[in-house]
Amino acid sequence: MSERYGEDVFFILTKDEVLDCANELGISQEKVTGGVIELVKREVNLGLGNWPEIVKKALKEATGCPLGLVCYPSCSWWQDGKCTFTGETKSESGYK
Repeated sequence: MSERYGEDVFFILTKDEVLDCANELGISQEKVTGGVIELVKREVNLGLGNWPEIVKKALKEATGCPLGLVCYPSCSWWQDGKCTFTGETKSESGYK
């Protein structure tokens, strides 16, 4: 992705990137007509049409319990209404 869009843009697919993919597949640029580009656009839109669900899944994974558990007040990592697990394993923190 081009750096000119900055970090606030998550996904952009340019025609040049489509042509690069065609080149990698051994497809000449002449074969990548306007109709082919439109087909690629439709396919990408179908694939990313459920982007809210993809984002929600990633957010849940990133902010969920690092142990893959449902947090309960009885959890030893649960203090003051939040999970305090650092994500360090014993070897990373230096203790064994």
